[in-house]
Amino acid sequence: MNGFVLAGTGSGIGKTTLSMGLMSSFENVSPFKVGPDYIDPSFHKFVTGNPSYNLDLYLMGEKGVEYSFKRHCGPMNIVEGVMGLYDGLGNTLDNYSTGHLARVLNLPVILVVDCKGKSTSVAAEVLGYKSLDPRVNIVGVIINRVSSEKLYSILKEAIEKYAHIPCVGYLKKDEKLGISSRHLGLLQADEVDDLYGKLEILKSEIKKTIDFKKIKELTKIEILDKKDIFLELKDKYKGLKIGVAKDRAFSFYYQDNIELLEKMGIEIVEFSPLNDKEIPKVDILYFGGGYPENYLEQLSENTSFMESLKKFHNEDGYIYGECGGFMYLSSGIKNLQNEAYKMASLLNCSVKMTEKLNIGRFGYVTLKKDNFIGTAHEFHYSKIDDEGTDERVFKVEKLDGRNWLCGYKNRNLLAGYPHIHFFKNLNIIEEMLEGVKKCHI
Repeated sequence: MNGFVLAGTGSGIGKTTLSMGLMSSFENVSPFKVGPDYIDPSFHKFVTGNPSYNLDLYLMGEKGVEYSFKRHCGPMNIVEGVMGLYDGLGNTLDNYSTGHLARVLNLPVILVVDCKGKSTSVAAEVLGYKSLDPRVNIVGVIINRVSSEKLYSILKEAIEKYAHIPCVGYLKKDEKLGISSRHLGLLQADEVDDLYGKLEILKSEIKKTIDFKKIKELTKIEILDKKDIFLELKDKYKGLKIGVAKDRAFSFYYQDNIELLEKMGIEIVEFSPLNDKEIPKVDILYFGGGYPENYLEQLSENTSFMESLKKFHNEDGYIYGECGGFMYLSSGIKNLQNEAYKMASLLNCSVKMTEKLNIGRFGYVTLKKDNFIGTAHEFHYSKIDDEGTDERVFKVEKLDGRNWLCGYKNRNLLAGYPHIHFFKNLNIIEEMLEGVKKCHI
């Protein structure tokens, strides 16, 4: 069995391009992504044909990431890192970073470095990453944006001489090889017209410049313990059905969340607020994040669906929504041109799109409710336009002490901007499941 973390010296270093190239070049790849990102896992699935799983120490805890990795690992396991190897919350080395995760899972690291404007100095950079935390096992280096094979030989010699880490290849300096961040924004994998073509070019080129045999030699791993930390939940809610909104507008779900619901015996029923005329016959509705702002007209015109949703809500049906799902459940959304579109109106607040990321509400947060403390992540290009009068049940806090109220509640509906992972927030979803269970007795 093989496995490694593909980490970078920083953001924009070429991790995504190399991750997709390597994932498409090895056979039987199980893909993973460090952090709370929803976009990269969708591209991993596109490349490998296998679901990609988030590994986030803040949202899932050490036991959670160990459970997910060991449960889903296969013959070849590639974990795409996030930001730089040691970038996380604060300046400790236990900061939920890519390096922190590699240590927790005891996975070797292949470091991606950029050689632009460097020669022997690249060895100092690699040596610095090796020395900062010797517990992180950097076993190989891939050099990006290399202009010639001769330059690669010079860089390779310097790194191996001074940092004592083998180089396993390079990626040529060629714009045709890049899978840039513009592809990973508002477009889903199957909406990128040239993605297949780019992947074929990338695969062809890296086979000439990456030593796949060497990578396999350096990344052998052994998985000894596959303890099931959720064994007691097996079939606990057997017989219940949960409807999951899944279409172009709603697609952001952690794969482990869905699989944990299935483990609990719950049947997953997918539905589309864009295309379906009514909600499915289920016990709970789950509206995840996505891009409702790109489909405002279509969503607002699907009145028959919203009428059936409103009926479900008025009959005390249980509904959970986060970020894009929360926006849809509000009374309306204003686009960047300040044009208002009516939404489901199950909450009397409304939201407005913004041109920039709402940085004040961006990143990891804690959720506090009574004696419960959970973890979450926020990332949205919108803000509350009208707060409305519905109850808000969560106090949301950032590490710097900033805090606000969220978690809008109306009857048996709970929705807000925070994205949660069920592994450390079981209380939130189980409170709803227990409520449904009582109705079935």
